[in-house]
Parts: sequence; structure tokens; C-alpha cells
Amino acid sequence: MPKILAVEDEPQIIQAIEKAFSLSSSFVLTAVSDPDKALARAIREKPDLILLDVKFPGGDGRIILKQLKKNASTAAIPVIFLTGMSSEGDKVVGLNLGADDYLVKPFGAMELLARVQAVLRRYQPKAGLQGSVRLKGLCLDPQSRRADLDGKLLRLQPKEFEILYLLASHPGQRLSRTFLIENSSSYGLPVATRSLDTHIKNIRKKLGRRADLIETVPTLGYRFAADV
Repeated sequence: MPKILAVEDEPQIIQAIEKAFSLSSSFVLTAVSDPDKALARAIREKPDLILLDVKFPGGDGRIILKQLKKNASTAAIPVIFLTGMSSEGDKVVGLNLGADDYLVKPFGAMELLARVQAVLRRYQPKAGLQGSVRLKGLCLDPQSRRADLDGKLLRLQPKEFEILYLLASHPGQRLSRTFLIENSSSYGLPVATRSLDTHIKNIRKKLGRRADLIETVPTLGYRFAADV
């Protein structure tokens, strides 16, 4: 049964989260209101997913997210940001820092459950994966979510791994933005195209001198270069 840790200081939001999870017996929910205790609680509880508020009195959830991603015990735990900031720029900042999704307050119970279930599904082995991909010095293992380039570890965020895996498992094929979004995101939920482009930018940066492995296909999407 998945364990969820909510890091949130607003009582009404905590109540909304508790109400949402009361609709399903499939989760165990723990809440912490003190942001200074978030990292220690995550290390101790080892949750399957963290719901993290962005704004705290005198604190910042983005700093907590950085701490989570730097700690070996919590780096792989998926995080959904709970934010009152609805601008696309604010959301992109969260994704760049390693958040897996975001939910704008106020949110509905069913939407919260759907987002949590969708993120958790992405961390489970997927049916139909072709197994490890090895080409052009790149090795991607979908089971361990490990990525290596020329024998060196690539520290990819979960969404970045999925996008790179999709591209590398279809070398030379033009993959549309729609295809990449639908196969690396929660089905039926809106995902901004800008977010996909940001993930591609981050992947290229991590590929370094091999960034040309990912080619932009104008007006369509992207392609893994088969002849580089």
C-alpha cells in the first residue's frame, strides 16, 4: 500500500488532502506541517510519494525539494508540488528542480487522487517496454531507471528518463510532441508543451557534447539521431 507524505502548513489544505485520501483505501497518508522537519521525516518514513507545498511562512518548498534530491535516501522519491502559483513560468521552475507534477490550489479530491496515481504508475515497471536500450554509447535500463553515456552515469529526473527512453528506442523516427507527452505523462491530464520542451532542454544539457543525439523536428517534435 503506497505511503504518501504531505508537507503542508495550511490546515484547510491538510483537511482537503485527508478528505481526498479518505475516498480511497489504497494509500497511507502522513502529514508534517513544519518544513524544517520535512527531510528528516522523509528519510525516516521512506514514502512512495511526497506532496510538497511551495510556500511556507519564512520558508520555500523549492529549497526542500533541492534537499530531497541531494539526499541519497530521498532522491528517487517522486514529488508533486502543491502551489498557489498558476503561471506557466512558476510551474516550469518546479519541473526543472525535479518535481514530477504540480497541482494548483484549490484542487479537487478526484484530481489529487488522479495525479498521485498517475505519478506512482510512472514509477512502476511498464508493460511492453522493450528492455534496455544500447546505442551510440548510451545505455538505458527501464527497470532500474539507470542511464549511462559512454560509461558515465546520467543523473536524469524520472520524466527526463522516460522521454529519452522513448526517443532512443525509436532511433531515426520522428516522434511528435503529442506522442512524447502521452507516453511519458499521466493519460487524460493536461500537460503543457512548454514543459516537454523544458525537459528536452535539460536532457540535452546533461548529454553535454552528445546533445546532438536529440534533434528537433520543426513543427512536429523530436528525433533520436541515428547517424550521429
